[in-house]
Amino acid sequence: MKKLFKKRTITGKTGRLKKEEVEDQVKREISDIDLKQSENEFESFFSEVLKRLPKKTSTIVLNAYDKSREQAEKTLAKSKNQFDSIFEEFLEGVDEETRKKCHTTVHAASLTAAIIGCSPIPFSDAFLLVPVQLTMMARLHKIFGQSWSESLGKSLSKELVIVGLGRSAVGNILKFIPAVGTVAGAAINATVASTITESLGWVTVKMLHDGEDIFEQAMSFKGQFQGLFKSLQNSNKSVKKNKFHSR
Repeated sequence: MKKLFKKRTITGKTGRLKKEEVEDQVKREISDIDLKQSENEFESFFSEVLKRLPKKTSTIVLNAYDKSREQAEKTLAKSKNQFDSIFEEFLEGVDEETRKKCHTTVHAASLTAAIIGCSPIPFSDAFLLVPVQLTMMARLHKIFGQSWSESLGKSLSKELVIVGLGRSAVGNILKFIPAVGTVAGAAINATVASTITESLGWVTVKMLHDGEDIFEQAMSFKGQFQGLFKSLQNSNKSVKKNKFHSR
């Protein structure tokens, strides 16, 4: 702090340059801290989810972790800009600090879901999303200081995950085809898994922010989830259509 204050008292062109350099350095340090905190949150989240999975399944996920995470991060990066604007409109009114905390949790969940979506276990990934969703929803409730029901959350998550089964089934079938089929199947399911999870997360945040009980108002919760998920799917189709016509 003393160094920062001293540099700010320097006048003239050199002083302004040094002040800008210090401010840039501070921004980089804050960014590094945020990244570290985000990574710590993900590691904690991922470990908690693994404990909820059958031992055999968690072992398979861990053995393929490095490759799956690399592919999962690419999947999330592709959809980030496309989906952010939709979530931004959906979360109008949520304060920045709360949104930041929630974003860290939802991102950790989406990345975990995408990693599981890249899992080489045919027809398993959709139901393996339930432990991810339960962990995410429990943490989001804690952020808002609300109580959480594990049993009700489990039944709700199982019902909602069915929404993604139709599309992800294609990817699961492709997983039975050696080599190329496995890669293609994983790519499809990683997108579906992360989209379902992120949609579920932000609907939970919105309802908690609005003071609504997701269990007492389950129909509203399902309706908002399905509406948001459909918007994301339509957005994805529009992007693909524009790419096709631009060729």
